[in-house]
Formats: sequence, C-alpha cells, structure tokens
Amino acid sequence: MFRFWALLKILLINYFGISLIQLKNPANRRDYLKKTGLGIIIMVALAPTIFLYIRMLIQGFDVLAPLGQEGSILSLGVVLVSALVFFFGVFYVVSFFYFAADAESLLALPLRAWQVLGARFCLLLCYEYLTALPFLLPPLIVYGVKAGVGPVYWIIAGLGFFLVPVLPLSLAAIPTIVVMRFANLSRRKDLFKIVGSLFVIALVIAYQFLFQNAAPNSMDPDFLRQLFTARTGLMNYMSRVFPSTRYLGLALVNWSSISGWLSLLTFIGISLLALVLAWVTGEKLYYKGLIGSSETTARHRALSQEDYKRLEQSTPAQLAYFMKEVRILLRTPTYFMNSVMTNLLAPVLVLLPFYIQSHNGVAMPWNSLINPSGQGILMAIVIAIVLFIVGSNAMTATSISREGKEFYISRFIPLSYQGQINAKMFSAFVFGISGTILMVLASTLLIPFGPAWTAILIGVGMVGIIPIIEAGMLLDILRPKLEWENEQQAFKQNLNVMFSMLLSMLMAGLVIYFVVGYFHTALQATLFMLCFFTITAVLLYYLIMSWGIRRYQKLEP
Repeated sequence: MFRFWALLKILLINYFGISLIQLKNPANRRDYLKKTGLGIIIMVALAPTIFLYIRMLIQGFDVLAPLGQEGSILSLGVVLVSALVFFFGVFYVVSFFYFAADAESLLALPLRAWQVLGARFCLLLCYEYLTALPFLLPPLIVYGVKAGVGPVYWIIAGLGFFLVPVLPLSLAAIPTIVVMRFANLSRRKDLFKIVGSLFVIALVIAYQFLFQNAAPNSMDPDFLRQLFTARTGLMNYMSRVFPSTRYLGLALVNWSSISGWLSLLTFIGISLLALVLAWVTGEKLYYKGLIGSSETTARHRALSQEDYKRLEQSTPAQLAYFMKEVRILLRTPTYFMNSVMTNLLAPVLVLLPFYIQSHNGVAMPWNSLINPSGQGILMAIVIAIVLFIVGSNAMTATSISREGKEFYISRFIPLSYQGQINAKMFSAFVFGISGTILMVLASTLLIPFGPAWTAILIGVGMVGIIPIIEAGMLLDILRPKLEWENEQQAFKQNLNVMFSMLLSMLMAGLVIYFVVGYFHTALQATLFMLCFFTITAVLLYYLIMSWGIRRYQKLEP
C-alpha cells in the first residue's frame, strides 16, 4: 500500500505541478502566476453561465417545492455530472492509462498492476472533481440553503460530492481496459486502438438508445400522476440514466432520518463495488494491454518498378503539406478520437435522445417555432450547434502544437509560411464540412426544413465554420504548446482547446441573440448569418496573414 500512495503522490506532483521545491525557483513562480491568471480569466468567463445555472436552480426549487419535488434539483446535478464523467471518462481512461509518456516506464518498477492503475484512477478522479465542481456544487448549496437543512446534510453532501464520479468512471474504465487488452494483438495497433475506442463509444450510444426506447410515455396520464404525486417521483425518473444516483438523492432529501443513512450506505456500497471491479479487471488485464503499446511493426517487401516510378513523381508542396496534416489527424489515435470523431459523434449524441423521444410521442420544445416566423430561429440554433462542434474539435487550435519539437522543420521545407497556415486551415475546413453536413442532415429528421432550405443551411454552415477555424489558428499562433512528451499533452493539456470552445460558444451566442431579437424569418436569418460570418472571416484572415505571419516566423520549438 505504501508504494501505491508514493506513486499517487509523484503523479499528483508531476501532473499538477504542486511541488514546493519548484516554487522556490523565481522562473517557476512566474509560470505559476501565469497559470493562476489564466485560471482567474477562465472563471470570470464562465461566471455568467454559472450564475444563470444557479438562477435556474433557485427558480426550479421554488416551482417544485409546493409539489414536494424540490429534491429533483439534486438529481439533476448528480445525473448531469455522472453522464459527463461516464462519456468523457472513456477518452480520459485511454489517454491516462495507455497513452501517457510515463505509462510503459512504470512497467520496470516493482509495482503491481492494481497499484499503477489505482494511482492513475485517483489522478483522473482529481480531474473529474474539477469537472463536477460547477455542475454539482450549485444544486447541493441551493437545496441546502433554501430547505434550511442541518449539519448532517452538509456531511452527506460532502461525501456524495467525492463519491459521484467514482461509479461512472469505474464503468467507463472496465470495458476500456478489456478492449485495450486486445489492442496490442494487432499488427496495426493504432488502427486497432481507434476501432477499440469506437467500440466502447458505440456501447455508450447503444445504452443511450435502449434506455430512451425503454422509457415510459411521458404523456401517459397514469405516468404523470405517479410522477408528480409521489414525493420522489420526479427524482426517480431523472435517475433512470444512472439508477444508483437515486440513492444519493434519497440520502440528501431524507438526511434527518435513518432511511437517509441507509440510502447513503447503499450508494457507497455500489460505488465501491464498481471501483473494486475496475481495479480487479485492471489487475488481470492492464499490464497485458500496456506492454508493447508504443511498439510498431513494418512490412518488408521488395519494391517494384511502379513503386520507384511513384517515388519519382512530384507532388505540389501545398497539396503535400495538406495531405500531411490529414494523415496526422487520421493516423494518430489521440487526434482522431478528439478532433475527427467529434465532428461525427457530436451530432448523433446531441440529436439521438430527441429523435427517440419524438418517436415515443413526446412533443419537442421547438414545435411552436415550426412556422415561417420561427424558422429563422431554428436555423440559427442548428448553425450555433455546428459552430460549437467545430470549435470543440480544436483542429486549428492545436495545429501548430501538434508539430511539437519538430516545428523547426517548417523553416526548411519548400513552402511559404502563408502556404503552411493555409494548408492547416484547409484540412480543418474539410473535416468541418463533414460535421456540418451530418449535423444539418440529422436535424432534418426532427425539423422539416425542406430540401431547398436544407441546402442553404449547409451552405451557411460551411461559411460559418471559417471564422471558427481562423480563430483557432490565431490562438495556436499566439500560444502554441510545442513542449510535450506525447500527443495527449499536445491536446489534453493545451488551454487553446478550451479557449477555442469558449470562442465558438461566444460566436454561437451572438448569432442566436441577434436572430432571436431582430431576424425571425428564414431569409432574414440567412442573410444576417452570411454577412456576419463573411465579415468576421475576412477580418480574421487579414489578421492571420499580417500579424500572424510575423508571429509565426518568431516561434521557436
């Protein structure tokens, strides 16, 4: 057990940079101040959204309290955090457990598999607590203050906060460890890892599909009567995604009775059982999946005359650099799963629940807007989702960072800096087009835009993603992350990814605000969005080709 705690301590110091010895160096103190400043900026940027979330929780409590359903705001936060941890946990488990720079180096140490996996699991839990903080803490505080609870509630709430991510992260780890155990049996390990990760994601989507399909009809009178007459009816309904979260909700609502403590013990037992299963699975399979994960094999064959002729053929420098960017995105598991697959999976994950509910007879919240005066608002919402998806994949926001220590090669290749930047942006644009088309076509399953307006919407989306791509390029020119040991650090530990998401949210919010406020018809909304996106794209491109080029020339790996 001592080795487990020692390894966990080293990992925490390494990943969070909290060593007191490092703080004694003035240069390191400046780095810490920079990180603190960025953290403050991020908190200020997210403050309006958090305040809006808190206001919604307060209003929800006031509405539900007369019905005895005020505990539903607790289930909302718990289920939301559980879903986020479970979905993103699949990617994080693969990243932290298998693709970390120090993963294989730990094999030489006298450590058992459960000790290594357990330390990494605890490290990942620390990251998940940061994710849970803005989503779970507000409902716990709002309910506690509004309901006038006693000290026992706050003890249960504190225990619940630390236990909520354990179960979904364990459930994400178990199938991932099993799939990655067999990834190294294939000669094409990178391809097999991508396929394995897609298989795990497919399981998540299948679970969501089956869960939504098995849900009762929300318009059934008997179901509605039971939902609102039972004190915990709404809580139980919201907890169907993760049934174990129901027990934490009951523990918080019944904090002053024995039944509350029994519910808490049940929730603790289920969480610990899932944790033990994950660690036992890791003890049996983790090292077998980790050994040789960075090794590759090559095919050996004699070159033919056609091969030599193909080697003699020249390719235009611009096209060659573009194809290089595409190959990196497609062949590197980290970039493929985090950037390319975001374009393809996000539309499915966003629209699948609504599609299933609509087939179950549930009225969609946008049905009142399906008319000539509301079609423009619906188009703006779809475009806003497209902007957020493209901003989230951060292809251009990490395009220079992906070069790493080999960035110096860009100074010697026979292609101008303008050509290199254009090739990076065009590769992101090509993948962005696929996400745009998929999102728009998927939305037509729920909203009857018609063939003509669907084609127009695709065109508007293709124009709209250009300023998002350019903004990401500017971010990476301004502050590229060229010092990294593996691809995960270039993406996961790169603040440009988060800044790209924030910028896409800002642009999406501006589009919805102006369309809802001033341009209601489809034609008005289309003309506004085209003008807005075009002007923004021209200004950003001019900035890239002037200031951005000068900055690009000064970059050093």
